Order: sequence, then structure tokens, then C-alpha cells
Amino acid sequence: MLLGQLKKIFGEDPVPRGVLEDREPFELATAALLLELARADFSESDAEVQAIRHLLQKRFELTDEALDVLMINATKRADKAVSLHEFTHRLNRELPEADKLQIVEMLWRVSHADGRIDKHEEQLVQRIAGLLHISDRDRVRLKLKVVVDR
Repeated sequence: MLLGQLKKIFGEDPVPRGVLEDREPFELATAALLLELARADFSESDAEVQAIRHLLQKRFELTDEALDVLMINATKRADKAVSLHEFTHRLNRELPEADKLQIVEMLWRVSHADGRIDKHEEQLVQRIAGLLHISDRDRVRLKLKVVVDR
């Protein structure tokens, strides 16, 4: 009853608190997800960090300086995050499926950067893919693509 009245007053659903704000760029959410993945096995390897930097620079066409700023901001944002939903909510809502598939592929590339995919990394990719509404079939297909490409 109360929710219906609020919708009439404001004309739409209220924005959930604690999710990625509209002013935060997709680049920041993507970078934070990649950093979370690098931490999933309780150690950030140099290979994973370099893979993150390479993937972000290539995907978003960033200068070295812009990449450094993004990495610093994404680290701060990931440190403050309470859940993955903070990053995936807006990405899922606003990105086309092709872009979400690209994010999942980037996640696999980071997880495989050190030559193996840890079980914690695999579980995290599965959770993020689910939050982005990526099918299990596509998630596994992208994993195999990354493993074969290596």
C-alpha cells in the first residue's frame, strides 16, 4: 500500500541504497570486480594485476595516467564494498549482453593470468556471471575460450 503511494508521488521505484551510483562509471565497476577476483584466492599475483591493467587499458582505451587513477579508485571502492551487487546492479541494468559477456571473459582472463584457475576464483566468476544474468553455458564457453587461448 505505502509503496504504491510512493510510486504515484515519485513516478518510479526508489533507487536502492548502497548500490553503484549513476555517476560512477562502468569502468570503475568493472575494475573493482576484476580486483575482487584477483583477491579471491587470498593473494594478488603480479600476473593478475598486470592482466587487469592490460584488460582495462585495452577495453576502455585509457592512457597510463588514467589507468593509474582508475586502479587507485577501484581499489578504494572494492575495499569499501559490502557486496558484489554494488557493482553488478547498474552493469546488469544498463549494459547490453555483449558487454556483460565481455566482462565475464575479462574475469576469466584475470583468473587464468597465473596459469591456473583457483576454485575460489571460479566460484566468484560464477557468482558475478549469475548477477549479470549470464547463462551457465556462456560462462563455461568463455572459460574454455580463455583456457584454450593461453
